[in-house]
Amino acid sequence: MFTWLKKKQRPIEVPVAAPVAAPIPSFDPGAVKPLPSHFYYVLPGTGIYGGVKKGFHCADMLTDSGYPCTVATPDGSRSTWFDNHCAVITRDELAARCLPSDAILFSCPADAPYIDSLCAKRKILHMQGANTPGDWEMIDPARGYECISHGQHMTFQLQLRGRVGPYVAMGIPDILRWRGEPKIPGSIAVMPRKGAAVLKAVQEAMPEANFLAIEGSSEAETAAKLKSADFFMTISENEALGLPPLEAMCAGCCVIGFPGVGGFEFMRHLETACVIPNGDAAGLVAGLRWLLADTDRREALRRGGMELSKYYTMDRERHYLLRALGLTDRSGTA
Repeated sequence: MFTWLKKKQRPIEVPVAAPVAAPIPSFDPGAVKPLPSHFYYVLPGTGIYGGVKKGFHCADMLTDSGYPCTVATPDGSRSTWFDNHCAVITRDELAARCLPSDAILFSCPADAPYIDSLCAKRKILHMQGANTPGDWEMIDPARGYECISHGQHMTFQLQLRGRVGPYVAMGIPDILRWRGEPKIPGSIAVMPRKGAAVLKAVQEAMPEANFLAIEGSSEAETAAKLKSADFFMTISENEALGLPPLEAMCAGCCVIGFPGVGGFEFMRHLETACVIPNGDAAGLVAGLRWLLADTDRREALRRGGMELSKYYTMDRERHYLLRALGLTDRSGTA
């Protein structure tokens, strides 16, 4: 039935085979990992970044599940812009107390030289979705890191590269969940640092719009602003799992914007969000004007996003994290 197509095809030139890469060690899903004497999570700082918050969250979850986990930051300080309660030490203190029987979690590729200098046998790369070249260098099996993944995109990318990283569902703290707080009609929450040029273009095209900038805010301040916003405009083009639009769904916003490279896990066009092609500022303007004029569609997207966001709970994240690390819940609250 494809005879007509074959006649139109030109002869295919077969490329010269590339050198065969070294075989990847066979994967044993049933392998039992040694139980660490202590967990540590190494972070590059305490600034207002989703990766920092997730690092502290993981340490808190492990500690609360019966596996003490200490965060190591450069100066031994903890983040104060969101709630956390795990122990914190300096990197120098970690280097002095680290044992071969310990386990080290980290997520920043720039920290790899420091991680490699530690004597712990288990070193676990926590793929949080930064989607940088450094992430892909870190998953080379020769480096000896285990991998766990926050987000389906990162899990898929690991598989494409011959690795298997257990999926950990993202958890959204209850402080960000909408409980019927009043909304400011037509207001549009946005994080300028995620795409300043795109935001500028949209603002110039819609000078009448009420944009609520979220920048340098604590988690409580961010939650209050999201709960009051009618829309959330996501403008990041490269993130593998953008935490802000998912938090905005939880906060009852109608989400519109770019999916990045992994946002399709929860941004489903005309079901949970109005998805705009990455980088298309004109599309954002058109989408916003459409939804501002169509109350029924806006409310349907808001409800769809809130319903899907119910999956992303902190308790689910804790149980998935334990599973990914080969641990059982010892908290007595399972």
